[in-house]
Amino acid sequence: MSIQYYPGYSQEIIERNLTVQQIASISQANPCVVTTSDPNHYIPGMKVTFQIPQPFGMQQLNRLNAQVTNVSGTAITLNVDSSNFAPFAYPSPLPSAYTPPSMIPYSSGPYLPPLPLPFGNQDSFEGVQYNGGSPGDFI
Repeated sequence: MSIQYYPGYSQEIIERNLTVQQIASISQANPCVVTTSDPNHYIPGMKVTFQIPQPFGMQQLNRLNAQVTNVSGTAITLNVDSSNFAPFAYPSPLPSAYTPPSMIPYSSGPYLPPLPLPFGNQDSFEGVQYNGGSPGDFI
């Protein structure tokens, strides 16, 4: 993946952090811990919401907005008390066609520090095309 620069962000970081994750399990605890099926690149401070179809249970979390407080491997801790929520479980047998339960980022979360630009004499790619010349030589 090539990096495209936006003011203060790299496209690679934004795309990686905004990936929808399929949920493998959700704890009934305070704080709530969501385990994803695949490795994620979420970071503390990100805000997420949930899409949980009815057969999976824990409808109290469905469409709820939460903030990520800790990430450890595929386990994501949220600022939610799910101790009184209905249990979450995959239905058995699993329907042949179903929408998987998902955790969806709805913002890029906390400030992501910018990566250095490829040339030291640049401030930004925004609104300027760099032609490899000296500063002030715009295309």
